[in-house]
Amino acid sequence: MKLTKREAKRYERILGEKKVYDMTPEELERPITKQMGELCRHRLEKRWYRRLVFLNFALIIAVIACLVIHFGEYIDFGKQYAKQVVKEMDEETGKKSKEEKKETQKEEKLTQDDIPVAVQAFAFGILLLVIGYLGLYYYNAYYRSMSLRITEKNFPEVYATIEEYAKRLGIAVPKAYVMQGSGILNAFSTFLFKRQWICIHAELFEVAYREHHDMDALNFVIAHEMAHIYYGHATLHYNLPIWFSDKIPVIGAIASRTREYSCDRLAQRLTGVSGIESMLMLVVDRHLYKLVDQEDYINEMRSQKGFFIWYVNLLADHPVMCKRVDALAQGRGSGALY
Repeated sequence: MKLTKREAKRYERILGEKKVYDMTPEELERPITKQMGELCRHRLEKRWYRRLVFLNFALIIAVIACLVIHFGEYIDFGKQYAKQVVKEMDEETGKKSKEEKKETQKEEKLTQDDIPVAVQAFAFGILLLVIGYLGLYYYNAYYRSMSLRITEKNFPEVYATIEEYAKRLGIAVPKAYVMQGSGILNAFSTFLFKRQWICIHAELFEVAYREHHDMDALNFVIAHEMAHIYYGHATLHYNLPIWFSDKIPVIGAIASRTREYSCDRLAQRLTGVSGIESMLMLVVDRHLYKLVDQEDYINEMRSQKGFFIWYVNLLADHPVMCKRVDALAQGRGSGALY
């Protein structure tokens, strides 16, 4: 991963030769400035977002244009289909004579394959919007009802960390929940219109409270999710303009990887740690990550190359671990997308 000349100059001007997470105790308490936030953002994130927005509107306009151009044909098709449905209902209720039934059987019946592609695309888009809209409420209710909210009384250390990061980022303190992950180490940030919240699997809390008493590894995960909120990734107004295009394979995945790199880099700045231990925790589980030689692991990850590594990464919405760890170890610049 090499910095572009422009990117190298920006880092040199703001940080000198230091890595993002090389900070003094005083710097760890300072607010994240807009300049620093943009420095941590992947240099291609905004470009890929604009591409998704353009593609999203192009898809919508193409479907609407097709509907308008062939509107008359689709109306005739609708009438024909409705007539067929009525005939079939009459047959089922026994209202038709034998001659009428024979006449109906001679007619060519319409099938689902006869429905115009534009009509199918329009219906699918509406369905996707409705499901997404209802899904926001469903998952919000599900996670709230199946988890424990982090408060000043429940996990006060974590709550204090969330408050501190929110203050430094200049955002409202998001609601945070902890829930059983059935052995899966994960965390995510999401939204319900203007409200953002984060959810952390309980297995990650074991690292901080049971086995290793490692708050840094947990804090990096929290900082990463709060970075999504800071950059606006977990908002409706960010996601609505890319509602359809973001689901396109490869294209949506590339854009997603830029967002993950941005949040990793900002999490480094918030926590003052590289975040590699947090990645190791995801790779070898919470019980073993402290036993791994980091330098050997980083060298091994940097040696992972080849067509199939490239192909796996191309389809992934998160950078594959070898590229993600390399970017974290660099501590400067934007991670490799391909």
